[in-house]
Amino acid sequence: MPGKGYASIGLKPAILTKLQETTDKNYPGMFLPSTLIIMMNEIKKGYYSVESHNIRLDLSGNYNTITIRDDVNQWFETNYEYLGEEYEQKYRVKCFTKFVSYFIINMLESKFNSQTHAVNLKESDFEWLKKEYQKHTMNYGNFEDKLSFEQFADRYINNLFEKMNNVKKILTM
Repeated sequence: MPGKGYASIGLKPAILTKLQETTDKNYPGMFLPSTLIIMMNEIKKGYYSVESHNIRLDLSGNYNTITIRDDVNQWFETNYEYLGEEYEQKYRVKCFTKFVSYFIINMLESKFNSQTHAVNLKESDFEWLKKEYQKHTMNYGNFEDKLSFEQFADRYINNLFEKMNNVKKILTM
């Protein structure tokens, strides 16, 4: 039985397996409840949103319980109140436990989709940017308004994105 500040949720084996795979891929070494906390915080911060996907889950097998923090459980309950009717129509979900299963899978799919639109770069990919910064510092010498590397990188990359957007507009005309 969970202590004060904790709650238990029941998940079918297929859901636990998918959650474990995501944990191993994105948060190596974390426990499943910690993954749910991190994902909840990412969604609250607006890194991505939970979209309804066209999925059918295998809800066979016995429920396994995991203990989660009470704030995560409250967040699930709030989403159940808000999205319950939509999930009932789309997935034929009539209880909180099945809602949580579908909601978690939709969270995982939404996270996956958000990562497919992200650019993953290594530090070595920015050697050209370091060279540009060195050129910039040589041009400006020891002036008081010299930018830090982070400020320079933000401005330089934003400028590149603006140029790319302008080129896209021209090409789609």
